[in-house]
Amino acid sequence: MTRPVRGRSALVASLRCTMQRSGIALLFAALAGCGGGDNGTSASAPNSATLSDTIDTIVHAEMQQSGIPAIAVGLAKDGLPVYVKTYGLADVESGEAAVTGTIFELASLTKQFTAALVLQLQEFGRLHVDDKAATYLPQYGLAPSITIRMLLNHTSGLADYLSFPAFQNWYVAGVPEETVLMAIGQAALDSPPGTAWAYSNSNYFVLGAIIEQVTGQSYAVNLQQRIFTPLGLTSAHYDLPPAPPAALGYSLRSGSVAAVRLANRSALFAAGALSADVNDVLNWDHSLFSGAVLSAGSFEEMTTPAAIGVGDGSYYGFGLLLDTFRGRRRTSHTGDIDGFLAYNQVFLDNGFSLVVLMNGDWVDQQALGDHIYDAVCGSPTFTALC
Repeated sequence: MTRPVRGRSALVASLRCTMQRSGIALLFAALAGCGGGDNGTSASAPNSATLSDTIDTIVHAEMQQSGIPAIAVGLAKDGLPVYVKTYGLADVESGEAAVTGTIFELASLTKQFTAALVLQLQEFGRLHVDDKAATYLPQYGLAPSITIRMLLNHTSGLADYLSFPAFQNWYVAGVPEETVLMAIGQAALDSPPGTAWAYSNSNYFVLGAIIEQVTGQSYAVNLQQRIFTPLGLTSAHYDLPPAPPAALGYSLRSGSVAAVRLANRSALFAAGALSADVNDVLNWDHSLFSGAVLSAGSFEEMTTPAAIGVGDGSYYGFGLLLDTFRGRRRTSHTGDIDGFLAYNQVFLDNGFSLVVLMNGDWVDQQALGDHIYDAVCGSPTFTALC
């Protein structure tokens, strides 16, 4: 499932204790030491070996402590990789190593792709973000005051369809788009539109339907024609990717690591259905921040904080969380789905990006990403890379 990941330290600590008692941490201590069949790349700069040692130490420690099967880490600046490496196993049972081309589920990182498609349509004059959502989807009973902007920044008040009783069946068996939209439109609002911020996957499900209504093409075709193909994102998938190169996802079941069944794409849709490898996420970051996806005006709108804050000092733009970290303005987003975690942060001053992808779902991926950032960008040795 796609959901925001905040305040999970107690859960993570509990799971780690469970794993230590069961001996799973010992099993994965050996796995953490093997960095996939492809050892990755780092910038050909002084001390690059030390950079590798620094990140290796952090990732190996996380894998030994938590037992996550595989982690991919990517850092880039000005569109050039600073460091890209994968660690561990894409498939625990077969022993298949994760490599830099291994595909991971991106979950809610999908939302920034959806937001970009909406802003492209605004540039083409096909819609405006202050239009009423019901203008495009009148048949589903959406509150008439909900605007596309409210959907983009999570202030619509729509209840999150992931909380609906039927969602678990949709997740496994799939669901017609109209069924979900009708359920969203008929559910009671969590708050009056435009009065409060609350993360809801329903917002981006509705946005995907608006994209389809405006263009007369499926969301998947829009992604392929407007983003994947023009940007050369060859590993990016809306449909389930083939395995291999896709990693299997894992969860903890009664203290043991178990492979999970991936969600039906129709249940996740424009809120969380995408997958890609670490290099393509870095490529996406650079393309978005360099103007290859949106005009400067549209990108500024995408990264403008909503008037209503998240409540922890951060704000939401369009598909992106906005805050200041170590004195630098950044965009970020977590992805969280059964079996996978993702984290993507990009700094607005120079486009430096950091991506972390995992095929386990029981740790705090943002904490790991921020730890890597501090170790690299807080060190005088590597400051120029950041």
